[in-house]
Amino acid sequence: AHAEAGFLSMGFAPEHGGLGMPFVVSQACSALFAAAHVGSFSYALLTQGAANVIVHFGTDAQRAHYLPPMLAGRWFGTMCLSEPQAGSSLADVRTLAEPHADGTYRIRGQKMWISGGEHELGDNIVHLVLARTPQAPPGVKGLSLFIVPRRRDGRDNGVRLLGLNHKMGWRG
Repeated sequence: AHAEAGFLSMGFAPEHGGLGMPFVVSQACSALFAAAHVGSFSYALLTQGAANVIVHFGTDAQRAHYLPPMLAGRWFGTMCLSEPQAGSSLADVRTLAEPHADGTYRIRGQKMWISGGEHELGDNIVHLVLARTPQAPPGVKGLSLFIVPRRRDGRDNGVRLLGLNHKMGWRG
């Protein structure tokens, strides 16, 4: 109902499927939903954040593929940054992105503390994943951001939930 009413996409430009509302109006409306139940609203907030990254840094093909279902509330977004051995030190991220001849990458690694990382609220979950390619320099300068959907072309994409961290705070 939130997405159908246009609240999820209201701050995005019409060419991306949004309503083109000013950011301040979008934030004022979002504050009402967050005040009602921040744990549930966080799914929309995470999706808006991931979609915003794709708007600004994705290719035209990525925008055309990912934004319509995300802004319609059919696909949800997350950001997968940290790893068990890295904590808050992104320079220590070890997830590897191996390039393939067709221009895609095979991502291998383990991420943690992914709010909204596994659920059945929509048809797909689009993860934005920090990883490094084999020739990347060490440290944060060697990191790249990859779009990793839970399902790709309607099929499982090899993304697996290994366990849950029972965090204090929000309950969605």
